[in-house]
Parts: sequence; C-alpha cells; structure tokens
Amino acid sequence: MPTDALVIASAILAVVLVVSAVGKLRSPAASAQAFTALKVPRRLRSPLVVKSLPWVEIVLGLALVVVGGWLGVVASLAVLALFSAYLALVVRARGFETDVDCACFGSVGPGKITRLTVWRNTWLLALAVVSLVVATTGDALLARLVDGTAPWEWLLAAAAAALTVLLVLGTESAPADVHAADAPTVTVGDVAVEEGDYIRMRTPAVPILLGDGSSTTLRRLSAERPQLLLYVSESCGSCEPVIEAVPTWRQQLPQLDVRLVLRFGPESSSLSSTAEPLSVHDTEGLLFETFDLRTPSAVLLGADGLLAGGPIIGNVAVPEFVDDIAAELRANT
Repeated sequence: MPTDALVIASAILAVVLVVSAVGKLRSPAASAQAFTALKVPRRLRSPLVVKSLPWVEIVLGLALVVVGGWLGVVASLAVLALFSAYLALVVRARGFETDVDCACFGSVGPGKITRLTVWRNTWLLALAVVSLVVATTGDALLARLVDGTAPWEWLLAAAAAALTVLLVLGTESAPADVHAADAPTVTVGDVAVEEGDYIRMRTPAVPILLGDGSSTTLRRLSAERPQLLLYVSESCGSCEPVIEAVPTWRQQLPQLDVRLVLRFGPESSSLSSTAEPLSVHDTEGLLFETFDLRTPSAVLLGADGLLAGGPIIGNVAVPEFVDDIAAELRANT
C-alpha cells in the first residue's frame, strides 16, 4: 500500500536524528557555540539544554522506529516541531550580516549555513510531515517490519543510502573552533616566548581606519606596542562573550593593546571607540580577506613587525587563546 511505502520517511529521519546526535556528542564545544551563533534565546542556551539536545534526538529517532499508536503520533509531532525550529533558525541566520556555523550535525559534515542548508532543512521538515501522516495510520515501523506490511527492499535501500552518506560525512571534519591548545605560543614585545612550529610572517601593511577617524596601516599600528585584534560584529551572537570580556582582558594584558576590529566605519557602530585603545575599522574588508577571518577571531601582532599568533577563530577558542597569552606573559616576566 502507498502508506506502507511512506514509512521510509520515518526510517530516514531516524537515521538523520541519530547521526546528528552523534556529531553533537563528538563536538560539544561546537554545539554550544552554535546556540550562541544562531542567537537562540538565552533561556534555551543553558548548558543543560545544550547537553540534552543530542540525547533528545536519539530518543526521538528511536521512537520513530519502535513506538506506535498515540505515543507514535506524539513522537512524530515532537520531531516535526524540532525540524520546524531548525528550519526557522537557519532561515533567520541567512539574514545575519556574517556567515554562521550552525554545527547542525556537530563534527559530522559541513557547518556553515548556506542556501543549501535551508533546502536541506526544508526537505527534512517535509519528511517529518510524511512521518506524522504515517504515524496516524497504524503501528510503529518496527511492528510493520515484523508483520511484513513494510517494504523491506525499500527500507534496505534507504539504509544503504544512509550508510553511504554517514561514511562520506562521518570522517573527522575541521572543528568549528581553532583551539588555543593547538595554537603556537607567542612572542610579545620584549618578552621572549617559545614559538614552537608557528611561522611568523611579516605583519601586512594593510590600510585601516581608527575609531577617531585617523588612518594608518596594520604594520604601523603595531610598531610601538603589540596588538591583540579581535574581529567581531554587533550582529554576531558568538561575539557576545568576546565583546563582554574585552575590559577584563585589557586589565589582564597591560603589555599590549586589545582592540576591537569592526567591518563598518566609526559612525556606524556602537562598538566604535575613540579612547585608547582605539577601535579598528576594516571598511574595505582588507583585514577580513588577508587573514580569512570569521567572527569572532583573534590575531596577535608583535611589536617587531611580525605576526605573533593567530588567526584564532571561535567564541570558545578566542578566550582560550587570550588565556594562553596571559599565562605565557606571566611565566616569562
């Protein structure tokens, strides 16, 4: 029967939910960052919610397969609500000024939200609707398999397709954060710190605009004092903890200037600063392109005209990077 054939939708969604959960469990930091980057309401960003989400996905995935009757309908409604929320979040994120990594599948598969992400989530939502329709017509998928009403050959084909996708996407992908633990130690001003394998390139002479309206170059900016540049955006949810931490970091790192780097001019940003240290405005996007930056990012410039660390990307990795710098400076002074 056609309805029996449609149970393939429940099978596909069950695999998607389990794969998504496994990816989140493998990369909890990326999942936590995604909640902030997607600007999920604060009450839903708690550690309990972040840690519980993959387990909820596993439970719902199993329920789509083993639960029937009215409980099956409830489970399918919950899956429909979950994928509706996922679609709403990625559609809204497409309107943000900066690219967002959703970490929708944790460490599995690509994370950056694109138009394809929207279409993918739309398709998953459609499958959730079909799964709900199937749930209202009878027994659970497992029961249908046992009594022979479900098309085994179709489900086998779906399982083979899902396994292929899992094998292709399930390899270790680049983490959402470049962790400070993996970053090199740095050299700041007159403080000699072991550089490890970090290749210190010359600071590029990229023209920039300062918060007081004056212009200079990145190389001139760091000629007298080391500079810790924090690339952020007011519309970036992941940047919030970095921006809030700047006053503390300025107290912890008196040996260098901690400056916010913004894409818009001084008159267009509430984060613009005319007090020392002045904000840096990358109005032409030259810093963004030179260092391949994302929000939030950190770059450390030495006073010797050479890069001293970074770029470091992510709202988890940037604070770790700053802590690393502070620890190294304390140990070498």
